[in-house]
Amino acid sequence: MKELIQDLIALQDVELEIFKAEDGLLETPREIEEIDGIILARKRSLDAIDEEIAELEKRKVPLDIELAENQAILDAADARIKRIKTNKEYLALQREIDLAKKRKADMEEQILTLMDKIEMRQKDKARIHESFEEDKAILEKKKKKLVGRCAELEKIINGYKGKVEKLRKKVDPSLLSRYDRIKQNKKGLAIVPCENGVCRGCHMHIPPQLFNELVRGDALIACPACQRILYTDLDPQKKEE
Repeated sequence: MKELIQDLIALQDVELEIFKAEDGLLETPREIEEIDGIILARKRSLDAIDEEIAELEKRKVPLDIELAENQAILDAADARIKRIKTNKEYLALQREIDLAKKRKADMEEQILTLMDKIEMRQKDKARIHESFEEDKAILEKKKKKLVGRCAELEKIINGYKGKVEKLRKKVDPSLLSRYDRIKQNKKGLAIVPCENGVCRGCHMHIPPQLFNELVRGDALIACPACQRILYTDLDPQKKEE
C-alpha cells in the first residue's frame, strides 16, 4: 500500500507542476495583453492630440487667408485715400477702413487664440511623449521577460509530459481512475497528507478510528469531507520518542 501511495504522490507532484506551468501560460498572455493595451492607450492619446492640433491648424488656415485679404483691402484703401477729392468719398472710404480694421483685429484675436491652443497642446504632446517613451521602455522590457517566461513554461510542460506518462503506467489502473476522477474536481489535488487527524486538503478533522486505520496503512482511506485520498508519514515509534 505504501508503494501505491508513493507512486500516486510522485505522479501528483509532477502533474501539479504541469498544472502550475499551464496556469502560468494562461496568465502570462493576459499580462502581455495588458501591457499592449497600456501602450496602445498612450499612443492613442498622442494621436488624439495630433488630431486636435491638426484641426486647430485647419481652422487657422482660412483666417490667415482672410487676414491677408483684409490687409490687402487696407493697403488699397490707404492708396485710394490720397486720391479722394470729396468729403463724401472720404467718409465712405473711412468707414470701409474702420470696418476692415475691426475685422482685422477680430481675426488676429481668433488667430492668436488658436495659436495659444496649438502651443499648449504641443507642450502637452511633448510632455506625454517623453513620459510615454520612458514608460514604453519599461513596459517593453517587462513584456520581453513575459515572452521569455512563456517559452520557459512551455519547456517545463514538454519536459514533464514524458515523465507523467511513465509515472501513470506505474500506478494501479483502478487507483489511477479514482485519482483522475478526484483530481478533476479538486484542482489537481487528489491525494493529501493527514496530520494529527486533520486533512490538509479541506482542513477538516477525520474520525479517530479512521485516522488509526490510515496510520496502519492497511487500506486506502479517503477524507469523509472532501473525498481526497489521504496518506500520513506518522511513525508511531518517532511519535513516542
